[in-house]
Amino acid sequence: MVAPAEPNTMRYDRRTLIKRLAAAGFAAPVIASIVADGAWAQDAATAVSGTPVPTPASTAAPAAAAAGGTAVGMPEIASPFTIIPPNTDAAAALESIGVKSALIPHGGFNFGTPPELVTGFDVDNDAFYIRSHGPSAQLDDLSKYNLSVNGHVDTPLDLTLDDLKGMPSRTYQSFLECSGNGRGFFNPVANGGQWRNDAIGNAEWTGVPLHVVLDKAGVKDGAVDVVSQGGDFPEMQRGLPIDVAMGVDTMLVLQMNGQDLPAPHGGPVRLFVPGWGGIASTKWLIGLTVMDSAFQGSFNVGNYIVVDAQGDLIRPVREMPVSSAIWTPAFDAPVKAGNVPITGFAWSGLGGIAKVEVSTDNGVTWNEAKITDAKGEHSWARFEYQWDAKPGPTGLLTRATDDRGTAQPGQVPWNKLGYQYNAVQRVMINVSA
Repeated sequence: MVAPAEPNTMRYDRRTLIKRLAAAGFAAPVIASIVADGAWAQDAATAVSGTPVPTPASTAAPAAAAAGGTAVGMPEIASPFTIIPPNTDAAAALESIGVKSALIPHGGFNFGTPPELVTGFDVDNDAFYIRSHGPSAQLDDLSKYNLSVNGHVDTPLDLTLDDLKGMPSRTYQSFLECSGNGRGFFNPVANGGQWRNDAIGNAEWTGVPLHVVLDKAGVKDGAVDVVSQGGDFPEMQRGLPIDVAMGVDTMLVLQMNGQDLPAPHGGPVRLFVPGWGGIASTKWLIGLTVMDSAFQGSFNVGNYIVVDAQGDLIRPVREMPVSSAIWTPAFDAPVKAGNVPITGFAWSGLGGIAKVEVSTDNGVTWNEAKITDAKGEHSWARFEYQWDAKPGPTGLLTRATDDRGTAQPGQVPWNKLGYQYNAVQRVMINVSA
């Protein structure tokens, strides 16, 4: 069991963050905004509006060291990125990073995808949800990009963007889901941004398999973790088990939906670990450090862990569980009696989707929906069910089963940081004659 951090840990982390932001040239109002709205830390008890959410006294969450400095033993890597400070005005924040779509604001550079913007199987780049742990970043001169590969390797590397583009690449479709997607459904309120079904999307990803880069560097025997370093702030470090890092599907993404990876989504290069919570897919990647011990950085042991109501550590956040959601009809949408198509998406970080069932009577009976589109084991699947709607109120539900036979549960245990919510969801509808 990992003991909760003492309260003064968070105070120290905030001071460290303030010092680093000040040293980087951020103005005092911007620093105050970052620290106050909690956008820099996944565990901050912040509602969508940015107002504090009261945590029940009996379920006070552990303070996690989200910005406690570069981990011991990790190299300091200079970032070539221009740092873009958060803006409390959501429209101005989106404009500052070149996003034109009206996304759902969650504080800082955190924006969800409105369901009406999912117009095809994949989510357009400009409509894709955005998750950032602090400022955003962009690289004004791509020739300045450098990826440092170091640590427990035979040959440390410094790779340019052109170097990466010259390596073998592959393309696949995969969903990407924030680890806290669905947190807004927990009751009582769990700590963190109150995402509902808006921090999930599917895209086509193209890039270099990570094992190609690691093979070039020569990973030494005894390697345990590969730590990715983001270019947005020094503390943005996340450890990935070596077996996952060397897996065939883990990649360094260069393109998203056939376009150069946009800066808001980590361009020009991000790590991508299909099926895992989004925290594993570090944006604005500038460093890879191979370690011969388990990484103990704050984004591995202080955040992105499932902690129950008693404060016991249940598991780290890894693969996202099987889940599904109805896209149409929307909650409380006007629906007339007759034939009504129920559509939505299902996904699982543990395998492809084998089956989706729909209930149109509040879960009393279930019928299998038709899977109309799926693009591989990492992709979400689109489903459709033709409903003969009768007048009156009712609840629509879906549950998915992946190809390992794992089905969505009716309920999931509450956890303090609100990770990996995947319970069956209900859409209330009142059908008119």
